[in-house]
Amino acid sequence: MALPPGAGVFGMTGDTTAAAGAAAVPADLPALLGPGLCWTHAALSERAAERAAELAAAGLQAGDVVLCPADDPLDLIVLQQALLRLGAGLLPHPAGLPAAEQAALADGVGAEWCWQRARLLPTGRRRAQAEADAAPTLLIRTSGSSGVPKFVMLTAAQLAASALRVNAALALAADEAWLCCLPLDHIGGLAIGWRCALAGAAMCLPHGDRRLAPGFDAAAVAAALSTHPVTHLSLVPTMLARLLDLLPAPPPSLKVLLLGGQALHPALARRAADAGWPLCVSYGMSETGSMVAVGRWRDDAATGARVGPLLPDVELDLDAVGDDAPHGRLRLRGPMLMAGYGNPARRPGVGLADGWLVTADLGRLDADGALCILGRADDLVIIGGEQVSPAAIEAKLAGAPGVGEVVVVAVPHPSWGATLAACWVGPATADTLAAWCRAELTPRERPRLFRQLDALPLLDSGKPDRRGLIERVKPKRVKFEG
Repeated sequence: MALPPGAGVFGMTGDTTAAAGAAAVPADLPALLGPGLCWTHAALSERAAERAAELAAAGLQAGDVVLCPADDPLDLIVLQQALLRLGAGLLPHPAGLPAAEQAALADGVGAEWCWQRARLLPTGRRRAQAEADAAPTLLIRTSGSSGVPKFVMLTAAQLAASALRVNAALALAADEAWLCCLPLDHIGGLAIGWRCALAGAAMCLPHGDRRLAPGFDAAAVAAALSTHPVTHLSLVPTMLARLLDLLPAPPPSLKVLLLGGQALHPALARRAADAGWPLCVSYGMSETGSMVAVGRWRDDAATGARVGPLLPDVELDLDAVGDDAPHGRLRLRGPMLMAGYGNPARRPGVGLADGWLVTADLGRLDADGALCILGRADDLVIIGGEQVSPAAIEAKLAGAPGVGEVVVVAVPHPSWGATLAACWVGPATADTLAAWCRAELTPRERPRLFRQLDALPLLDSGKPDRRGLIERVKPKRVKFEG
């Protein structure tokens, strides 16, 4: 998205609260960069105005929702800007989605329109009668990494609240550039556009004006970092591991390498930090419009994954999981919190409890106010009558010799109820890793199944496909460690 010359991006909606803090942006500053691509804010604003006029002429009204495939980044960004001007909402989805699945999306959120081949087509759904201040600007699906995806409804005010606070925490300025290599049908990629819009920074696309192919293109990202003056970069840890193989040292312009989406393993973090990459660790989710806590990575031996302080105005509460536990399930509240989960009437509040979001994540606040994530409550498994956290064991395995990327999943076991499987990329053999586990882990922590892979299977969000890994470790040929 881009700021129109001389105006706050959210000023088009009439929401002066959301627009507070958004500065006017010179029209000739770059808004979009990439191979063969350089659009100024003025050029992007002009294209968005033309698209908005076309949409209105086709019958789109304020409060409507449009489905759009996310394979053409320029087209999606122009559409997003145009819908914002009209007070309508966007629901991006993966390219190539079958017609039946697109129909299911439209049914689930009551979407009135779909954007296909540069045409606005009606879905046949009745227009929802949502309140103006609760009408979603963005409907985004959750990652689906450990369950059935839902759709999060975010208003312009909520998106602005997130972007303004993140920009302040990461010092994003108008003459800087944020490289976007995260999918544009997930919050991680789309949030970059909102941040750049409010800061007047450029959004850099590694493929320029070309359509996106599925998956992470490490070579294109390395080339973009070497060609453009990128100051900010967002990755998930599996992407970082692959980028470091091609580009061991960061470009001199880079100020922030933002990591989120999954735990950052200490061995990978040390490798990047030792090479000079400016690591920042974040915590957040689609339901909070992206991150709610962020901080510089610190080599810390304490249990759990240290993130950093909460963003301003974020409230956190802990539902204790035990009488003597200094941690619990995180509950969150703040101005960036979603309006609710998508539903056909787009009624707000679905999925919230008295304004709070109850997450599946376990965490604590350290003495210095930093948030520390200890895993997910829904990932805990019972093995031989004892509760075990695969995420905690995964973090330990990341420090084993010869292990690059690693994921630990639980699979059913006829006697113990469940057992753990270690899936990794790296030169370590199953025998050497099993021996390391016997020496370094307690019996209940030790994986009994080992699977060495050439690459971890990923979801389109860049996160490991844990359900896919469970299927891959079930065959009998997988080594079993007694």
